[in-house]
Amino acid sequence: MRKYYLILVITLLAFWNITGCATLFAPPTPTPSPTYTPTDTPLPTDTPQPTDTPTPLPTETPTTEPTPTLPPLPKPPTNTPKPEDAILVFYYNLDEKGPYGCGEALYYINTGVKKSPNVEDDISYALRTILNFHNPYFGSLYNPGYASTLAIGYVEVDKSGNALINLTGKYVHTDDYCDGPRFRDQIKRTVLQFPGIFTVKILINGTPIGNVIKQK
Repeated sequence: MRKYYLILVITLLAFWNITGCATLFAPPTPTPSPTYTPTDTPLPTDTPQPTDTPTPLPTETPTTEPTPTLPPLPKPPTNTPKPEDAILVFYYNLDEKGPYGCGEALYYINTGVKKSPNVEDDISYALRTILNFHNPYFGSLYNPGYASTLAIGYVEVDKSGNALINLTGKYVHTDDYCDGPRFRDQIKRTVLQFPGIFTVKILINGTPIGNVIKQK
C-alpha cells in the first residue's frame, strides 16, 4: 500500500513537470510600476507684503516776515549851504551831557537858508522857525518850548554886538522844571550863531526871560 502511494506521488510530479503546471506555484512576475520622474516643483516663495509707503508730510513753506523799509529821506536841495553858511536852529539831545538846560547837549538843524548880510532878519527867521514848531520832538531831538505860543516882537542888534530879543505871546510852563532853562538856552544859542553877536538879552512881553520861566 505504501508503495502504491509513492508511485502515485511520483506520477503526479512528473505530470506537472510535463504540463508546465509548475507555474501555478511560481510567484507572480511583478508588474513594473510606472516610472515616476520627480519634477522640480519650486517651493512657494514668500510673496512680499506691500511696504508702507510713508505719506510725505506737507512741506512747510517758511514764511518770511516782510522786511520793514523806511521811507527815503528827503534829499536836500543841491544848493543847500554848508552849516557855517546856513541859518541853524537848535534842539536838545537829552541823552547827552552838555552845558545847556539841565546839563544837556544842543544839536543844530540846517534850515537850508543861507545867512544874509542882515543879521536881525536872520535872527528873526531862526527864532520864528523854533517858535512855530509845537511838537515836543523833532525826530529824536527835544523841543522844550513846544507848549508855548510866542512870536517875535522885535530883534535889535547894536554896533557892539549886543542882541536884544523881545518875544510876545504866552509862555506855558510844562511839568518838567528843566524846560524853562532849556528854552532860554535854546533861544540864546540860536542867536549866538550869527557873526558879530557877543551878548544876548531875551525878554518875554518886556520881562526878562529868567523871571518868566520860573515855576510858580
